[in-house]
Amino acid sequence: MLTLHQALTNFTVDQLKHFSKLLPDATLVGRKDELVAAVMHQYQGLGLSSLWRRLDTLEQAAVAEALYSIGGYFDARKFHAKYGRSAVFSVKAERHDRPTLLSLFLFHEGGGRCVPLDLREPLKAFVSAPKPASLKSEEALPEASDASPLLVRVMENEALGDLSRVLRLIEQGKVKVSDKSRLPGTATTLLLAGQLANGDFYVEPPKKNTWDQEIGAIKAFAWPMLLQAGGLAQQEGTKLALSRAGLKALSAPPAEVLRGLWNKWLKNTLLDEFSRVDVIKGQKGKGRVMTAIAPRRAAIDAALRHCPVGAWVKVDELGRFMRAEDMDFSVCHDPWRLYISDAHYGALGYQGFHDWEILQLRYLLTLLFEYAAPLGMIDVAFITPEGARKDFRDMWGIDDLRFLSRYDGLVYFRLTELGAY
Repeated sequence: MLTLHQALTNFTVDQLKHFSKLLPDATLVGRKDELVAAVMHQYQGLGLSSLWRRLDTLEQAAVAEALYSIGGYFDARKFHAKYGRSAVFSVKAERHDRPTLLSLFLFHEGGGRCVPLDLREPLKAFVSAPKPASLKSEEALPEASDASPLLVRVMENEALGDLSRVLRLIEQGKVKVSDKSRLPGTATTLLLAGQLANGDFYVEPPKKNTWDQEIGAIKAFAWPMLLQAGGLAQQEGTKLALSRAGLKALSAPPAEVLRGLWNKWLKNTLLDEFSRVDVIKGQKGKGRVMTAIAPRRAAIDAALRHCPVGAWVKVDELGRFMRAEDMDFSVCHDPWRLYISDAHYGALGYQGFHDWEILQLRYLLTLLFEYAAPLGMIDVAFITPEGARKDFRDMWGIDDLRFLSRYDGLVYFRLTELGAY
């Protein structure tokens, strides 16, 4: 573990002398060991609390976050998500960057920064633990824009009715899936979209060109998958049939059945939802490309438990909250294995191509829009995915794409009473 003496010894003589402007009471002249001793003297007695009081509010928050973290380490990504700003450890100067006072509390170790071991207990004597991050919500949606009007779907009653409709269609042998992938085809999703309450989320005119990017089915795709994963439907050739549990579900309380479907979905391996972001290729390459699905779902499930019932939450706000509260997750083991259009030029390993907004956010959007919403757990407010998000526009190979995922248009969601149940 890094001690204060070790941390100061890691500085050069010039860097130590720069601290003279931060420590006006210190006499910073002499050999390196003398400079280190002079700086260390500033932490003695009331000097530590005096240094602390000179930090601004954001700097004090940075120290507190690191101080009460495991190992005393500072998580810059989490800090930015929680406070909306980054901690500053140096400022530009003519010849060399000059350290800020914060750098006398959080020192380099390995690839990050931490509070030295022998400063932790003294600091905890007067530095309080930071408060948890808060999740912002809104009682009402903002006024709709004429350019991108928000479409609102209240999903609880839809789900209660859709469950029975899809089970009956399966009982009648009308729901077909691929014998290998178990995914519903276009004919089946069109059939379901015509039977489900209020249809699917988007209705698009047929494309003139086969290469045009389509939104396609969302709600109608989800139901056959949810019922298979939940053990209510089983494959018989190219059709789905009701299992014994599915037959019982016809007369069971719908809310209880829907609850069971969500809990089963959290653990099943029938489908990696990220595969539905189909413009990102390489997901099924050799070896372990994608991470395990269950931990991703568990992280999002845990985050949903923090959402107030009946209040609107921005999807981006939920993502920020998750990162601020250590509910983060990873989607792939190596982003270099994923690509758009071309495996070399379009590889997601390049800087900016695998940011949280590209990978984790798209997974979050998919799980919420395609699975939580059809089950009635959340109401949704959305716009067309085309132009909804600009975060992928600097990536290679996206010139012909209308959107990165068909779920890009989801803006707000609202946890329902059914979702809370």
